[in-house]
Amino acid sequence: MPCICSIILVLNSFDIRLGKEKISLKKGSVVAIEYNLKVFFSSNKDNIMIVDIEEKTVNDFFKNNTLSPFSVRRFYSAYLIVNCTDYSLLKNLIGCLNCDGETTAVVKNSILFACLAILSSEKMFQSFLFGCLNSLGSKVKAIIHSDISAAWRLCDISSRLCLSESLLKRKLKHEGLSFSKLILEERMVMAERLLSYNFYPVGKVAKICGYESASYFISVFRRYFGVPPHEYSSRFFLEKGKM
Repeated sequence: MPCICSIILVLNSFDIRLGKEKISLKKGSVVAIEYNLKVFFSSNKDNIMIVDIEEKTVNDFFKNNTLSPFSVRRFYSAYLIVNCTDYSLLKNLIGCLNCDGETTAVVKNSILFACLAILSSEKMFQSFLFGCLNSLGSKVKAIIHSDISAAWRLCDISSRLCLSESLLKRKLKHEGLSFSKLILEERMVMAERLLSYNFYPVGKVAKICGYESASYFISVFRRYFGVPPHEYSSRFFLEKGKM
């Protein structure tokens, strides 16, 4: 997947011009930028540490921060200066990502999530990430995961995105998606995760995933995965025990 943004840690103070705007960056500050702005920092490579973030990483970050609300806006800034209280930790994490040694995908993703988590204390950071998402489907998923237990309707999503329902439908169709398919997939992914890694009863999983009726949730889950939730969970822990 393509990179959509970059996180820049300022090692030494310098001034930079982004378009018509001149910005003074102080040592220790952090700047989140849209990926296409990265070229403006090329003359200051000795003064910064930088890590690029793919769209999939941002998608997964929103999935792992289900209960974190964020503001959906009509327009988004192309950059965000973030107040980082964990400068040393972030510096070490970015250093690990930029080292020459091989890093497995799992470890790399964990480090990237840690970098994003450090910056998420800035209240506008998740909104910035949302604005960087390229596909409409990714934005719909992010909104769903802001409260996956909510009874989301097409009109709720369209109003958040400042689009008419018909335009939202057309744009999703252009990406080969539909709202009903998206919300089903995201709820089932969440259900699978809860059943696989948590000892939640089926009724609680159903409620977390936005289903008032546990029996209806079981029916939907069976159609999607081919087995009922309790059997899926039992198989997972049985296979895990054999490892």
